[in-house]
Amino acid sequence: MSRSRKAATATDRRDLRGELVAAAVQMLAQPQPVAVPSLRSIARACHVAPSAVYWHFPSEADLRSAVLDAEYTSLISAVEAALDGAPDGADRLIVAGDAYIAWALEHPGAYQLLFESDDELPATRAEHGLRLQQRIVELARRVAPQAPFAAALLLWSAWHGVVSLRLHKTEWDWGMTPQEANRQLVSALTTVHSSQEASTENGSQHHEP
Repeated sequence: MSRSRKAATATDRRDLRGELVAAAVQMLAQPQPVAVPSLRSIARACHVAPSAVYWHFPSEADLRSAVLDAEYTSLISAVEAALDGAPDGADRLIVAGDAYIAWALEHPGAYQLLFESDDELPATRAEHGLRLQQRIVELARRVAPQAPFAAALLLWSAWHGVVSLRLHKTEWDWGMTPQEANRQLVSALTTVHSSQEASTENGSQHHEP
């Protein structure tokens, strides 16, 4: 029997297919990196030699950091512009969510790099990042007056879900637009708080002498 035939037989006995799947599953136990375009591909897009890119970015990590800075600044600016331009009487939680979702769906690759990678993303990465964070936390008091920061994270989690699933599961019919989904989310979260407040007030009235 030839060496290659013997090797194939041994491989069959090992159930290599099963081992390969198991190894991949094991690797997926940890978050996987989301890559920026390579330095060489960026050089081709700019019609320059790769050495020209390395002059400005000594490593891919340096490029990645610069891209994160630029994209996070773009997102912050979009949400702040929407809030600043909102008409009187507009629900600013809905305005913020709509702007966040719209930017994400218009910049899918950038969004994945920002929020589906393990890169650190402090509010200070963008010039006005901390200011916007504080604005959203203040708006989130409608959801949880005693824990507005946690409420802001809950809203962010919900908005992220709207975005991420639509980016990755394009074959699904979601039954509503992202904007409609945002309105229902904000309405549900603020309604829960209003109901809790009403229940607390009713309970207090029943215990009054």
